[in-house]
Amino acid sequence: MTELTQRERAILDILIGAYVTTGEPVGSRTVSKMGLGLSAATIRNSMADLEDKGYLQHPHTSAGRVPSDKGYRYYVDMLMSREELAEAARQAIRESIVHIREGNIESLLGQVSKLLADVSHNLGIALGPQFVQGVFERLEMVKLSESKLLMVMSIRSGLVKTMVMEIDTDLDDEELQQTRRVVNERLSGLTVGEIMASAKERLESATTGSPKLLRLIAESADSLFEVFSGVELHMDGTRNFVGQPDFTSERLAGLIGMLEEKKSVANILQDRGNDDFLITIGEEHPSPELQGCSLLTSRYSVGNVSGVIGIIGPTRLPYGKLVPLLQYMSTLTSEMLEGK
Repeated sequence: MTELTQRERAILDILIGAYVTTGEPVGSRTVSKMGLGLSAATIRNSMADLEDKGYLQHPHTSAGRVPSDKGYRYYVDMLMSREELAEAARQAIRESIVHIREGNIESLLGQVSKLLADVSHNLGIALGPQFVQGVFERLEMVKLSESKLLMVMSIRSGLVKTMVMEIDTDLDDEELQQTRRVVNERLSGLTVGEIMASAKERLESATTGSPKLLRLIAESADSLFEVFSGVELHMDGTRNFVGQPDFTSERLAGLIGMLEEKKSVANILQDRGNDDFLITIGEEHPSPELQGCSLLTSRYSVGNVSGVIGIIGPTRLPYGKLVPLLQYMSTLTSEMLEGK
């Protein structure tokens, strides 16, 4: 990235701030009124240099300039001042989710995406933790009838999932408890992924418990544990895009169409790597539908697994306000899921 002079940095900083606020191309006269002590002619020349270097664009219908994706990238990396989230705002956000029952991940993430949408006035997203790396803690089995068992599975992060298993043999309580002990002794401490790959080998040599039930659990491991490996995606706020001048009707239709494909959105979030916080802007996105947008994501943790929350909006975003908001929300999400 081309280095800028101090004057160019100051002008780019002011121009982006003005453009984010008004949505209108910014002229040299506007910048000259911002206390730089420079004439409009001098600023005009510097703005032309910034355009030549690729940091500004010149709409044909206006005498002013607007930031390019490269300009926003330089601003985010080099110039942006973070505006701390006010204590009153923190308290209001916390109070809006503390009522959600501990361990109810779906409800919590749904509320997180809604809060991000409401506060940012853009799209809020929350991707559930990828529990395939979660550590299995224990299995409990409750007899519902002669042919049905309730399987209650928990992993170390605190997540609990249940499912009903059909069995073709009637078990007494002692057989049931012995089988439970075998499963917990042999599988506890393994990741969900390891169990799905090796449950049969680990359970087939057991000498206690019900052989039929152990074989059924081993052969059904994929379906039993896939409840931990599914994708849980929450989105809220597409309504905030309607009427935004940054989106043409064609671009908005393409973006909303992409968002309706939840698997595609989940894949984009999962591909963010292990970065705790990441901002991608405009043409940095491989997806054409996102190339007029910015995506801000922050990773939250629960036990030894993690998920992602984020904001999608136009490239014309108040980054300095949204970064602290997103970081606070990810910290709060982690605390709520850990039961702190």
